[in-house]
Order: sequence, then C-alpha cells, then structure tokens
Amino acid sequence: MLPSSGVLLTEQGINQLLVKYTKERDTNALSVIKMIKTKIATEKGRLKNVRELPSSDILRLVQKEIKEIQETIDSLERAGLADRVSQEQEKLKILRLLLPPELTDAEIEKIICEVVQEIGKDNFGKVMKTVMARIAGRADGKRVSELAKKALA
Repeated sequence: MLPSSGVLLTEQGINQLLVKYTKERDTNALSVIKMIKTKIATEKGRLKNVRELPSSDILRLVQKEIKEIQETIDSLERAGLADRVSQEQEKLKILRLLLPPELTDAEIEKIICEVVQEIGKDNFGKVMKTVMARIAGRADGKRVSELAKKALA
C-alpha cells in the first residue's frame, strides 16, 4: 500500500512510513523510504548540530531524488533496458506520493500575478525568486518559469 499524497514530510512521518511498510512487507516502498532516511541522515551529518531536518529540506531531498531517478529512467530507456525502467518508475511513483499536491497552471498564474503586482514586471529574477518561495515545492521550477515568462511578456 502506497502513502497517501502529501504525507507530512518530517522525520517522524518518514519513520512512521518505515514502520508501516515493514509491517506490510512492501519491499519496494520500504527500500525507497530507507533511501530517503539515508539521505536525511547524510544531510544532518553534513549540517552538524541539527537535531531534526526541517520539512523544507526533506522536500528538497525528495525532489532531488525524483530528478535523479527520472534521469536514470531516461538513460535506461535510451539503453533499451525496459526491465530496469519499470523498477525505477515504481520508485518514482512512491517518491511522488511523498510530495505535496502539485499546483495547477491557474493557481501558479494567480501567484505570479500577485507577485508582479507587488514587485513589478521589470525584474524576472526577483519575480521568480518570490514566486518559487510561495510555491515551496508544489510545482516544477521549469513549468513556473515558462508561466512567468508568458505573464511578463
């Protein structure tokens, strides 16, 4: 059984999923959650003196892992290794369920319009920085950038 979309991305939430998948003997989901726990531990070790990683950092780690797996899938497809592609897609599916629900284009455009009214159309970089802070991982940066370029044109 997979996590419901938008599971709380805290270390406690990850630990609860680890226990859940251990009890359910879901080896695929368990390996993905263990991988995320390892990434969290590595990041905490890198930062030092951090008891618990903030949700925003965990979200960033999950998003980074999703991008890496997507790149792996693309490479495997080019190499013609269909059996490995399905394994990686399963990992991707589990990781995406950890993310908060994605914003629609209309919701992103609304946020962009609000930011443009506050800041103005002159500085694309400043608009993007503010928009991405408000979106906080609920949309892909590339998609947001395309919508922002349309709005500022």
